[in-house]
Amino acid sequence: MLVSYANRGMSFEHLVEYTNRCYLMKGIAHIEKVPTPWKVIRQGKRIISAFPEKKGMVDFIGVSHGRMIAFDAKSTRERTRFPLDNIHDHQMRFLRSWLDQGAITFFLVEFAKHQEVFMVPFREIEKWWKAAENGGRKSIPYSWFVENCDLVKSSRGIPLDYLRCIKGE
Repeated sequence: MLVSYANRGMSFEHLVEYTNRCYLMKGIAHIEKVPTPWKVIRQGKRIISAFPEKKGMVDFIGVSHGRMIAFDAKSTRERTRFPLDNIHDHQMRFLRSWLDQGAITFFLVEFAKHQEVFMVPFREIEKWWKAAENGGRKSIPYSWFVENCDLVKSSRGIPLDYLRCIKGE
């Protein structure tokens, strides 16, 4: 199956959405996919173009046991690194703002070729992001994820139980 660049993370995103439905059914959390608003250009009744209207949020927001949650799901086909250019400025600003308001903020990072997903607290990605802005590495080594991040696994009847990686869940 040919996967376009634009849809490279779709199966991962669908798995996260299914996981979130499981959390809701079990009363663990209520987490929703944030829809991307689209601007549609028409000529009469015919649609000639469409593009994302505005950026400013992340993929998922919700609540679990009274705590706000905001995160983005990222996928890479790289074997040895996660390119930081997969993350956008507006996502970093949004997660920083929510963290400052007491939310749990993080990234789920899928290494597709390893078939592994890691839960990475926002503050850890922020360190790499700031270092890259100051001339440091533009990617995070796969080995760093293995040594420093929680590997997300199936548990409690939930296919990608990422909330298990958050202390107190």
